[in-house]
Amino acid sequence: MLITGGRAPAALELARLLAAAGCEVHAAESVRYHLCRASKAVARSHAVPAPVREPECFVATLEEIVRRERITWLIPTCEEIFYVSAGLERLSRICGVVAPPLEQLRRLHSKWEFICRARELGLSVPHTERVRSPQEWVQFTVRIASNSEEAFRDGYVVKPEFSRFASKVRIVRPGGGEAGAAATERTRITGELPTEVRLEAESYPWVVQQFIPGRTLCTYSIAHEGRLAAHAAYAADYAVRGGASVYFEPLYHSGLLEWVRQFVRMERFTGQIAFDFIETEQGELYAIECNPRTTSGIHLFQPEDGLASTLLQPEALGESVIEPQPQARGMLGVPMLACGLTESRSWRAFAAWLSKYAAARDVVFRWSDPRPFAEQLFLLLELRRAASARKQTLMEASTGDIEWNGGTS
Repeated sequence: MLITGGRAPAALELARLLAAAGCEVHAAESVRYHLCRASKAVARSHAVPAPVREPECFVATLEEIVRRERITWLIPTCEEIFYVSAGLERLSRICGVVAPPLEQLRRLHSKWEFICRARELGLSVPHTERVRSPQEWVQFTVRIASNSEEAFRDGYVVKPEFSRFASKVRIVRPGGGEAGAAATERTRITGELPTEVRLEAESYPWVVQQFIPGRTLCTYSIAHEGRLAAHAAYAADYAVRGGASVYFEPLYHSGLLEWVRQFVRMERFTGQIAFDFIETEQGELYAIECNPRTTSGIHLFQPEDGLASTLLQPEALGESVIEPQPQARGMLGVPMLACGLTESRSWRAFAAWLSKYAAARDVVFRWSDPRPFAEQLFLLLELRRAASARKQTLMEASTGDIEWNGGTS
Protein backbone atom coordinates (compact mmCIF):
# COMPACT_ATOMS: atom_id res chain seq x y z
CA MET A 1 0.00 0.00 0.00
CA LEU A 2 1.46 3.38 -1.02
CA ILE A 3 0.02 6.65 0.33
CA THR A 4 1.00 10.03 -1.08
CA GLY A 5 0.58 13.35 0.72
CA GLY A 6 2.08 12.07 3.98
CA ARG A 7 2.37 15.54 5.51
CA ALA A 8 -1.36 15.74 6.22
CA PRO A 9 -2.94 14.54 9.47
CA ALA A 10 -5.65 12.90 7.33
CA ALA A 11 -2.96 10.88 5.52
CA LEU A 12 -1.52 9.79 8.87
CA GLU A 13 -5.00 8.70 9.98
CA LEU A 14 -5.43 6.68 6.80
CA ALA A 15 -2.02 5.05 7.24
CA ARG A 16 -2.92 4.00 10.78
CA LEU A 17 -6.29 2.63 9.70
CA LEU A 18 -4.71 0.62 6.89
CA ALA A 19 -1.92 -0.69 9.12
CA ALA A 20 -4.48 -1.76 11.73
CA ALA A 21 -6.25 -3.70 8.96
CA GLY A 22 -3.05 -5.65 8.29
CA CYS A 23 -1.67 -3.69 5.32
CA GLU A 24 2.00 -2.88 4.85
CA VAL A 25 1.92 0.87 4.36
CA HIS A 26 4.47 2.98 2.48
CA ALA A 27 4.38 6.77 2.19
CA ALA A 28 5.67 9.05 -0.58
CA GLU A 29 6.29 12.76 0.00
CA SER A 30 8.09 15.71 -1.56
CA VAL A 31 8.90 17.44 1.74
CA ARG A 32 11.71 16.18 3.94
CA TYR A 33 9.75 15.99 7.17
CA HIS A 34 6.19 14.72 7.27
CA LEU A 35 3.88 12.98 9.73
CA CYS A 36 3.80 9.60 7.99
CA ARG A 37 7.60 9.45 7.90
CA ALA A 38 7.71 9.26 11.68
CA SER A 39 4.81 6.85 12.21
CA LYS A 40 5.08 3.21 13.27
CA ALA A 41 2.17 2.54 10.92
CA VAL A 42 4.42 3.24 7.92
CA ALA A 43 6.93 0.58 6.92
CA ARG A 44 8.97 2.90 4.71
CA SER A 45 8.94 6.51 3.55
CA HIS A 46 9.99 7.50 0.03
CA ALA A 47 11.10 10.90 -1.29
CA VAL A 48 9.46 12.04 -4.53
CA PRO A 49 9.82 15.21 -6.66
CA ALA A 50 7.39 18.06 -6.09
CA PRO A 51 4.54 17.36 -8.54
CA VAL A 52 3.93 21.07 -9.21
CA ARG A 53 7.48 21.57 -10.47
CA GLU A 54 8.22 18.12 -11.95
CA PRO A 55 4.91 16.36 -12.74
CA GLU A 56 6.40 13.83 -15.17
CA CYS A 57 9.23 12.94 -12.83
CA PHE A 58 6.75 12.66 -9.95
CA VAL A 59 4.73 10.02 -11.79
CA ALA A 60 7.87 8.22 -12.95
CA THR A 61 9.17 8.04 -9.37
CA LEU A 62 5.86 6.66 -8.13
CA GLU A 63 6.02 4.03 -10.84
CA GLU A 64 9.53 3.09 -9.76
CA ILE A 65 8.47 2.79 -6.10
CA VAL A 66 5.44 0.68 -7.00
CA ARG A 67 7.56 -1.74 -9.01
CA ARG A 68 10.42 -1.91 -6.53
CA GLU A 69 8.26 -2.36 -3.42
CA ARG A 70 5.64 -4.51 -5.20
CA ILE A 71 2.86 -2.12 -4.22
CA THR A 72 -0.66 -3.36 -4.93
CA TRP A 73 -2.60 -0.13 -4.20
CA LEU A 74 -1.76 3.55 -4.56
CA ILE A 75 -3.91 6.00 -2.57
CA PRO A 76 -3.33 9.76 -3.00
CA THR A 77 -4.68 11.90 -0.15
CA CYS A 78 -4.01 15.57 -0.92
CA GLU A 79 -3.99 17.65 -4.11
CA GLU A 80 -1.17 15.57 -5.58
CA ILE A 81 -4.12 13.33 -6.56
CA PHE A 82 -4.47 15.49 -9.71
CA TYR A 83 -0.93 14.66 -10.81
CA VAL A 84 -1.46 10.99 -9.96
CA SER A 85 -4.65 11.05 -12.02
CA ALA A 86 -2.80 12.68 -14.92
CA GLY A 87 -0.63 9.54 -14.93
CA LEU A 88 -3.53 7.20 -14.21
CA GLU A 89 -3.26 5.17 -17.40
CA ARG A 90 0.41 4.54 -16.75
CA LEU A 91 0.11 3.76 -13.03
CA SER A 92 -3.05 1.65 -13.23
CA ARG A 93 -1.20 -0.86 -15.40
CA ILE A 94 0.96 -1.87 -12.44
CA CYS A 95 -1.29 -1.38 -9.37
CA GLY A 96 -4.75 -0.35 -8.25
CA VAL A 97 -5.10 3.45 -8.00
CA VAL A 98 -7.78 5.08 -5.84
CA ALA A 99 -8.18 8.17 -8.02
CA PRO A 100 -10.89 9.17 -10.53
CA PRO A 101 -10.05 10.35 -14.06
CA LEU A 102 -8.49 13.81 -14.26
CA GLU A 103 -11.43 15.38 -16.10
CA GLN A 104 -13.86 14.28 -13.40
CA LEU A 105 -11.51 15.53 -10.68
CA ARG A 106 -11.23 18.90 -12.39
CA ARG A 107 -15.00 19.24 -12.68
CA LEU A 108 -15.47 18.53 -8.98
CA HIS A 109 -12.52 20.57 -7.71
CA SER A 110 -13.58 23.67 -9.66
CA LYS A 111 -15.81 25.82 -7.48
CA TRP A 112 -17.65 26.84 -10.64
CA GLU A 113 -17.99 23.56 -12.53
CA PHE A 114 -19.05 21.68 -9.39
CA ILE A 115 -21.91 24.11 -8.83
CA CYS A 116 -22.97 23.75 -12.48
CA ARG A 117 -22.88 19.97 -12.23
CA ALA A 118 -24.87 19.83 -8.98
CA ARG A 119 -27.47 22.23 -10.40
CA GLU A 120 -27.68 20.08 -13.54
CA LEU A 121 -28.42 17.08 -11.31
CA GLY A 122 -31.23 18.99 -9.57
CA LEU A 123 -29.39 19.37 -6.25
CA SER A 124 -29.46 22.47 -4.05
CA VAL A 125 -26.61 24.98 -4.48
CA PRO A 126 -26.27 28.78 -4.06
CA HIS A 127 -26.50 31.14 -7.00
CA THR A 128 -22.95 31.33 -8.35
CA GLU A 129 -21.21 33.22 -11.14
CA ARG A 130 -17.70 32.95 -12.61
CA VAL A 131 -15.64 36.09 -13.31
CA ARG A 132 -12.61 35.67 -15.57
CA SER A 133 -11.30 39.14 -16.39
CA PRO A 134 -11.04 42.67 -14.98
CA GLN A 135 -13.71 43.73 -17.48
CA GLU A 136 -16.13 41.14 -16.10
CA TRP A 137 -15.35 42.38 -12.58
CA VAL A 138 -16.30 45.90 -13.62
CA GLN A 139 -19.56 44.66 -15.11
CA PHE A 140 -20.32 42.69 -11.95
CA THR A 141 -19.66 45.60 -9.58
CA VAL A 142 -21.84 47.89 -11.68
CA ARG A 143 -24.71 45.43 -11.35
CA ILE A 144 -24.15 45.16 -7.60
CA ALA A 145 -24.01 48.94 -7.17
CA SER A 146 -27.34 49.27 -8.99
CA ASN A 147 -28.95 46.86 -6.49
CA SER A 148 -30.35 44.83 -9.39
CA GLU A 149 -29.05 41.46 -8.19
CA GLU A 150 -31.71 39.85 -6.01
CA ALA A 151 -29.55 36.76 -5.39
CA PHE A 152 -26.86 38.89 -3.75
CA ARG A 153 -29.11 41.00 -1.51
CA ASP A 154 -27.63 39.41 1.65
CA GLY A 155 -24.09 39.69 0.31
CA TYR A 156 -21.77 37.45 -1.61
CA VAL A 157 -18.66 35.32 -1.22
CA VAL A 158 -15.66 35.90 -3.50
CA LYS A 159 -13.07 33.12 -3.93
CA PRO A 160 -10.69 31.75 -6.57
CA GLU A 161 -12.14 29.02 -8.75
CA PHE A 162 -9.37 26.72 -7.52
CA SER A 163 -8.34 27.15 -3.88
CA ARG A 164 -8.18 25.34 -0.56
CA PHE A 165 -8.55 25.98 3.21
CA ALA A 166 -10.75 29.05 2.55
CA SER A 167 -7.68 30.67 1.00
CA LYS A 168 -8.32 34.20 -0.34
CA VAL A 169 -12.03 33.98 0.49
CA ARG A 170 -13.73 37.35 1.00
CA ILE A 171 -17.27 37.76 2.34
CA VAL A 172 -18.92 40.99 1.24
CA ARG A 173 -22.00 42.11 3.18
CA PRO A 174 -24.30 45.13 2.86
CA GLY A 175 -23.11 47.74 5.35
CA GLY A 176 -20.17 45.57 6.43
CA GLY A 177 -22.43 43.55 8.75
CA GLU A 178 -21.56 40.29 10.45
CA ALA A 179 -20.76 37.60 7.90
CA GLY A 180 -20.77 34.61 10.18
CA ALA A 181 -18.19 32.77 12.24
CA ALA A 182 -16.12 31.74 9.22
CA ALA A 183 -15.58 35.30 7.98
CA THR A 184 -12.06 36.61 8.32
CA GLU A 185 -12.45 39.86 6.42
CA ARG A 186 -15.50 42.01 5.68
CA THR A 187 -16.13 45.04 3.53
CA ARG A 188 -19.03 47.10 2.19
CA ILE A 189 -20.89 46.68 -1.07
CA THR A 190 -19.91 49.87 -2.83
CA GLY A 191 -19.15 48.71 -6.36
CA GLU A 192 -15.52 48.25 -5.32
CA LEU A 193 -13.92 44.85 -4.75
CA PRO A 194 -11.24 44.10 -2.14
CA THR A 195 -7.82 45.31 -3.33
CA GLU A 196 -6.34 41.79 -3.41
CA VAL A 197 -9.10 40.62 -5.74
CA ARG A 198 -8.65 43.54 -8.14
CA LEU A 199 -4.89 43.01 -8.27
CA GLU A 200 -5.22 39.27 -8.91
CA ALA A 201 -8.18 39.40 -11.28
CA GLU A 202 -5.98 38.79 -14.32
CA SER A 203 -4.18 35.80 -12.75
CA TYR A 204 -6.97 33.25 -12.50
CA PRO A 205 -10.76 32.94 -12.57
CA TRP A 206 -12.85 33.74 -9.48
CA VAL A 207 -16.33 32.72 -8.46
CA VAL A 208 -18.90 34.95 -6.82
CA GLN A 209 -21.36 32.99 -4.73
CA GLN A 210 -24.57 34.01 -3.04
CA PHE A 211 -24.01 34.48 0.70
CA ILE A 212 -26.39 32.26 2.65
CA PRO A 213 -26.53 32.77 6.43
CA GLY A 214 -26.27 29.52 8.37
CA ARG A 215 -23.88 27.00 9.84
CA THR A 216 -21.18 25.20 7.90
CA LEU A 217 -21.44 21.41 7.71
CA CYS A 218 -18.87 19.07 6.16
CA THR A 219 -18.99 15.52 4.88
CA TYR A 220 -16.39 12.91 3.95
CA SER A 221 -17.37 9.82 1.99
CA ILE A 222 -16.05 6.86 0.03
CA ALA A 223 -17.94 5.62 -3.00
CA HIS A 224 -17.51 2.77 -5.46
CA GLU A 225 -19.03 3.02 -8.94
CA GLY A 226 -21.69 5.40 -7.69
CA ARG A 227 -22.56 3.48 -4.52
CA LEU A 228 -21.89 5.08 -1.17
CA ALA A 229 -19.71 2.81 1.01
CA ALA A 230 -18.64 5.08 3.90
CA HIS A 231 -19.94 8.43 5.10
CA ALA A 232 -19.21 10.89 7.91
CA ALA A 233 -20.57 14.36 8.63
CA TYR A 234 -19.60 17.02 11.15
CA ALA A 235 -20.20 20.69 11.91
CA ALA A 236 -17.32 23.09 11.32
CA ASP A 237 -17.77 24.80 14.68
CA TYR A 238 -14.06 25.37 15.36
CA ALA A 239 -11.68 26.59 12.68
CA VAL A 240 -8.61 28.83 12.76
CA ARG A 241 -9.11 32.05 10.77
CA GLY A 242 -12.09 30.68 8.93
CA GLY A 243 -10.15 27.81 7.36
CA ALA A 244 -10.55 24.07 7.72
CA SER A 245 -12.25 22.62 10.80
CA VAL A 246 -10.01 21.48 13.66
CA TYR A 247 -12.66 19.66 15.74
CA PHE A 248 -14.57 16.59 14.60
CA GLU A 249 -17.71 15.16 16.17
CA PRO A 250 -20.07 12.90 14.19
CA LEU A 251 -23.28 14.46 12.97
CA TYR A 252 -26.00 12.07 11.84
CA HIS A 253 -27.90 14.13 9.30
CA SER A 254 -30.28 12.36 6.93
CA GLY A 255 -30.40 15.34 4.56
CA LEU A 256 -26.64 15.38 4.10
CA LEU A 257 -26.52 11.62 3.66
CA GLU A 258 -29.21 11.68 0.97
CA TRP A 259 -27.63 14.65 -0.87
CA VAL A 260 -24.24 12.91 -1.03
CA ARG A 261 -25.80 9.56 -1.93
CA GLN A 262 -27.63 11.13 -4.88
CA PHE A 263 -24.60 13.03 -6.11
CA VAL A 264 -22.16 10.09 -6.11
CA ARG A 265 -24.81 7.88 -7.74
CA MET A 266 -25.53 10.28 -10.59
CA GLU A 267 -21.84 11.13 -10.98
CA ARG A 268 -20.91 7.41 -10.95
CA PHE A 269 -18.09 8.40 -8.62
CA THR A 270 -15.39 6.06 -7.30
CA GLY A 271 -12.96 7.17 -4.60
CA GLN A 272 -12.87 9.60 -1.69
CA ILE A 273 -15.04 12.71 -1.84
CA ALA A 274 -15.98 15.51 0.55
CA PHE A 275 -18.43 18.41 0.47
CA ASP A 276 -18.99 21.66 2.37
CA PHE A 277 -22.58 22.78 2.98
CA ILE A 278 -24.46 25.67 4.50
CA GLU A 279 -27.56 24.78 6.52
CA THR A 280 -30.02 27.63 7.09
CA GLU A 281 -32.09 28.14 10.23
CA GLN A 282 -35.01 26.64 8.28
CA GLY A 283 -33.03 23.43 7.69
CA GLU A 284 -32.35 24.03 4.00
CA LEU A 285 -29.07 22.59 2.70
CA TYR A 286 -26.86 24.21 0.06
CA ALA A 287 -23.65 22.58 -1.15
CA ILE A 288 -20.98 25.24 -1.65
CA GLU A 289 -17.94 23.24 -2.77
CA CYS A 290 -16.46 19.79 -3.27
CA ASN A 291 -13.09 18.25 -2.38
CA PRO A 292 -12.59 14.97 -4.31
CA ARG A 293 -9.89 13.60 -1.98
CA THR A 294 -9.17 12.65 1.62
CA THR A 295 -10.30 15.26 4.16
CA SER A 296 -10.44 15.60 7.92
CA GLY A 297 -13.68 13.64 8.18
CA ILE A 298 -11.55 10.50 8.10
CA HIS A 299 -10.54 11.29 11.71
CA LEU A 300 -14.01 10.18 12.82
CA PHE A 301 -13.34 6.57 11.85
CA GLN A 302 -11.68 3.95 14.03
CA PRO A 303 -10.01 0.65 13.00
CA GLU A 304 -13.01 -1.43 14.09
CA ASP A 305 -15.26 0.49 11.67
CA GLY A 306 -13.62 -1.28 8.74
CA LEU A 307 -12.88 1.79 6.61
CA ALA A 308 -9.97 0.04 4.88
CA SER A 309 -12.36 -2.46 3.30
CA THR A 310 -14.40 0.34 1.68
CA LEU A 311 -11.27 1.39 -0.23
CA LEU A 312 -9.80 -2.01 -1.04
CA GLN A 313 -12.79 -4.40 -1.14
CA PRO A 314 -15.90 -2.24 -1.69
CA GLU A 315 -17.71 -4.95 -3.65
CA ALA A 316 -17.80 -7.12 -0.50
CA LEU A 317 -19.84 -4.58 1.48
CA GLY A 318 -23.16 -5.03 -0.29
CA GLU A 319 -25.48 -2.09 0.27
CA SER A 320 -24.25 -1.20 3.75
CA VAL A 321 -22.73 2.21 4.49
CA ILE A 322 -20.05 2.50 7.19
CA GLU A 323 -20.54 5.48 9.52
CA PRO A 324 -18.57 6.66 12.58
CA GLN A 325 -19.44 5.46 16.05
CA PRO A 326 -21.43 7.98 18.14
CA GLN A 327 -18.67 8.41 20.74
CA ALA A 328 -16.00 9.34 18.16
CA ARG A 329 -14.34 12.69 18.89
CA GLY A 330 -11.19 14.06 17.29
CA MET A 331 -9.27 17.32 17.08
CA LEU A 332 -6.07 18.88 15.86
CA GLY A 333 -4.84 19.64 19.35
CA VAL A 334 -2.69 22.73 18.87
CA PRO A 335 -5.06 24.69 16.58
CA MET A 336 -8.03 23.62 18.70
CA LEU A 337 -6.26 25.05 21.72
CA ALA A 338 -5.71 28.28 19.81
CA CYS A 339 -9.44 28.43 18.99
CA GLY A 340 -10.38 28.25 22.64
CA LEU A 341 -7.84 30.79 23.84
CA THR A 342 -8.34 33.39 21.11
CA GLU A 343 -11.85 32.99 19.72
CA SER A 344 -14.12 32.27 22.71
CA ARG A 345 -16.24 35.40 23.01
CA SER A 346 -17.96 34.58 26.29
CA TRP A 347 -17.58 32.37 29.35
CA ARG A 348 -20.37 30.18 28.01
CA ALA A 349 -18.55 29.72 24.70
CA PHE A 350 -15.31 29.03 26.55
CA ALA A 351 -17.01 26.38 28.71
CA ALA A 352 -18.47 24.70 25.62
CA TRP A 353 -15.04 24.69 23.98
CA LEU A 354 -13.39 23.32 27.11
CA SER A 355 -15.81 20.40 27.37
CA LYS A 356 -15.16 19.46 23.74
CA TYR A 357 -11.41 19.86 24.12
CA ALA A 358 -11.39 17.56 27.14
CA ALA A 359 -13.47 14.87 25.40
CA ALA A 360 -11.65 14.71 22.07
CA ARG A 361 -8.49 12.79 21.16
CA ASP A 362 -5.64 14.52 19.41
CA VAL A 363 -5.69 12.96 15.93
CA VAL A 364 -1.90 13.19 15.58
CA PHE A 365 -0.74 12.04 19.02
CA ARG A 366 -0.96 8.40 20.09
CA TRP A 367 0.81 6.90 23.11
CA SER A 368 1.54 3.87 20.93
CA ASP A 369 2.82 6.06 18.08
CA PRO A 370 4.15 9.34 19.54
CA ARG A 371 6.78 10.41 17.00
CA PRO A 372 4.42 12.08 14.47
CA PHE A 373 3.44 14.56 17.18
CA ALA A 374 7.07 15.70 17.50
CA GLU A 375 7.49 15.60 13.72
CA GLN A 376 4.97 18.44 13.49
CA LEU A 377 7.64 20.83 14.76
CA PHE A 378 10.18 19.81 12.09
CA LEU A 379 7.51 20.04 9.40
CA LEU A 380 6.49 23.49 10.62
CA LEU A 381 10.10 24.73 10.54
CA GLU A 382 10.56 23.42 7.00
CA LEU A 383 7.36 25.09 5.84
CA ARG A 384 8.36 28.36 7.49
CA ARG A 385 11.66 28.34 5.61
CA ALA A 386 9.83 27.65 2.35
CA ALA A 387 7.30 30.40 3.05
CA SER A 388 10.07 32.90 3.76
CA ALA A 389 12.03 31.97 0.64
CA ARG A 390 8.98 32.20 -1.63
CA LYS A 391 7.33 35.16 0.14
CA GLN A 392 4.23 33.08 0.90
CA THR A 393 2.03 32.61 3.93
CA LEU A 394 2.58 29.47 5.95
CA MET A 395 -0.69 28.05 4.62
CA GLU A 396 0.36 28.71 1.02
CA ALA A 397 3.73 27.06 1.63
CA SER A 398 2.05 23.98 3.10
CA THR A 399 0.52 23.12 -0.29
CA GLY A 400 2.68 25.09 -2.73
CA ASP A 401 4.49 22.02 -4.10
CA ILE A 402 1.39 19.80 -4.50
CA GLU A 403 -1.58 22.08 -5.20
CA TRP A 404 -3.44 22.01 -8.50
CA ASN A 405 -5.05 25.11 -9.95
CA GLY A 406 -6.71 23.98 -13.13
CA GLY A 407 -3.80 23.24 -15.44
CA THR A 408 -3.62 20.41 -17.91
CA SER A 409 -0.86 18.48 -16.19
